Amino acid sequence: LHIVCPSKWLAKKARSSTLLESFPVTVIPYGLDTDRFAPRPQEAVRTALSLPHDRPVVLFVADTATRQRKGFDLLSDALSDLKDPLLLSVGSGKPSLDNSGRHIHLGRLSSDRLLSAVYSAADVFVIPSLQDNLPNTVLESMACGTPVVGFNAGGIPDMVRPNETGWLAEVGSVRSLRQTLDTALSDDEARQRMSQRCRDVVETEYIIDVQAQRYCNLYRCILNGSSESSD
Repeated sequence: LHIVCPSKWLAKKARSSTLLESFPVTVIPYGLDTDRFAPRPQEAVRTALSLPHDRPVVLFVADTATRQRKGFDLLSDALSDLKDPLLLSVGSGKPSLDNSGRHIHLGRLSSDRLLSAVYSAADVFVIPSLQDNLPNTVLESMACGTPVVGFNAGGIPDMVRPNETGWLAEVGSVRSLRQTLDTALSDDEARQRMSQRCRDVVETEYIIDVQAQRYCNLYRCILNGSSESSD
């Protein structure tokens, strides 16, 4: 048996498991279709989505937006003291925000092209998850050139690299998340620089072809009698 994990965090959990610790573990991140998820002109998509052009837009995306471990309640508290941002949320189940004038919920989106436009419309994507493996939403946002703010939890720091592809906040801290968001939204130059870097990282490390090649390499190693684990 050979264990494959998408994130370093899950690989560490596997290696420390009494059930799996005797087996080799390899980290192979997910791959993403970068044709489906690609940068769109922000001004154009904001106009198409009837979003304001004079306010920063913060995006939250989750399959089920109200699931507790996704951390929407922490994001809501963090935004309460930030006056300008408009929160745009996507996912089944409508999360509540005290000031509805600062929140637009789009519901569940089945079109990757539309979701790509939504990512492109945002200034930053926020993932306040307290526990997550290697969330696809982070890769999707990065592929669309939108930097990410998230907690330093699970597999998120594999992708969200400070001063490169986004900003990391202290896990579970509303104060740290608020300060990190404020920093991200107040630095236009950093966001523009990170936007291109986000796309570059995805194209280099997280495309489907790279994922497939990593599996091919692993199969060859196993067939050749090698089962060394790797990160």
